[in-house]
Amino acid sequence: MEIYSVGTDIIEVHRVKRAINDYRLFRSRVYTSEEIAYCEGKGIVKYQSYAARFAAKEAVAKSLGTGFGKKLSLKEIEIFIKSGRPLVHIAGKGSTLMGSLGISRVEVSISSTRQYAVAFAVSLI
Repeated sequence: MEIYSVGTDIIEVHRVKRAINDYRLFRSRVYTSEEIAYCEGKGIVKYQSYAARFAAKEAVAKSLGTGFGKKLSLKEIEIFIKSGRPLVHIAGKGSTLMGSLGISRVEVSISSTRQYAVAFAVSLI
């Protein structure tokens, strides 16, 4: 495997919390139903979980060399946990984009505190 590109992002947890609480459609436009269920199940740290996923989606988009728009949407990138490890699933136009770039998978690392969430992504060919 070879590295195609890397991406990183950091976001303030309070910005994501405000967006979720102030904009009725924010959550459903950004997160999959599975991501929402996971974050809502995290109790008092749910906003940290939402922010970590938002940062991860941004980092993944950067590692693919594109922003969000015609080629990729936030909801096409899903971050889930399996055996304690964050994994990435890319669907729709994002999957097509990966194929056209020769990218076989994207690895991600996420972390958060009460104030910040950070993510790092590596696209592999």
